[in-house]
Amino acid sequence: MVELRYNFYYWNESLKYKENIFDDSYFINQIIVNDEELISRVEKLRELIVTYCVLKEEQGNTEAVLQKIFNNILNLIESAEQIQYTEFVAFWKTLDISYSTFKDYSNEEKKDILKSILELYCENRRKIYDRLGYTNTTVQVLYDAGASRKKGKLGIKKIETLLENILNISNTEYLKVENLKDFEGKKICYLLPDSNKSDKEIFDDFTKRKHLDYRFGREHQNKYPDIVIKICEHYFIIEAKHIKESGGAQDKQIVEIIEFIKYSENVDNIHYVSFLDGIYFNKFISLKDKDNKNKVLSQIRDIENALKYNKNNFFVNTYGLKLLIEDATRCLKNLGGNYD
Repeated sequence: MVELRYNFYYWNESLKYKENIFDDSYFINQIIVNDEELISRVEKLRELIVTYCVLKEEQGNTEAVLQKIFNNILNLIESAEQIQYTEFVAFWKTLDISYSTFKDYSNEEKKDILKSILELYCENRRKIYDRLGYTNTTVQVLYDAGASRKKGKLGIKKIETLLENILNISNTEYLKVENLKDFEGKKICYLLPDSNKSDKEIFDDFTKRKHLDYRFGREHQNKYPDIVIKICEHYFIIEAKHIKESGGAQDKQIVEIIEFIKYSENVDNIHYVSFLDGIYFNKFISLKDKDNKNKVLSQIRDIENALKYNKNNFFVNTYGLKLLIEDATRCLKNLGGNYD
């Protein structure tokens, strides 16, 4: 079995190399404003809402017409993909209502909620937007503004790309396995338990077969690791976080990723790996040798204590993970590209 270096080596090397401010791995450049069907539906929604608001103001005998328009608005809201990237649905956030939760309500609840929203929108936004004018650029801008919510799977894609570069292969898709036998039998392969049901089942079977405790999952609402990589005899159980700044939700993620490496198994070739990329990691670098007390220094101490008492575990950034995988893949040097 290839011997890996002391876990503090990879941590200390990570502290020498800052994360990039702009990371191409997390660049989302999907253009939705060129989708003619979507824009047609967006423009139809705007037209219906303006008509609804105007008819409501006239207070004439238009109840049947209003109901028909309302039904058309509801149908568009429910059925049109990406319709949430409109100024009307963006207005919902001022009322503490999200598009995703709206979709979970019953049909009758949706009607009541939408009628209330329309009343407030007509009163507080429609005339302003009519005066300023509408633009379909809004659709793209709102989509881009929500890009941070789409970053989750990109961290896994970054690890896959890292494997491709180290192994000098065109893609890692064939390294994914479909059963426990292949996972234990191949020289290099991986699972995505947190995002794939069949991989979750393989991971469960793997922990049972190896008599692993995986106590982190049991104590964190059955949380599965983001990716598990097997390289020769080593198994790397990885939790990945992309964090740019501190704050309530981000601080909880930092705590979780530090807690991850406080768990370990009584087997030398099973490793819990916390992979933290994003410019938050650079705070560790800038404060590493300072004596003042603050939250980041406390996090550094927690990380180093966890590494001290769990010698098979690792805490790394992008550079550190690259080193760790490169060291583990030394066992593949003489395989001539055959990873089975």
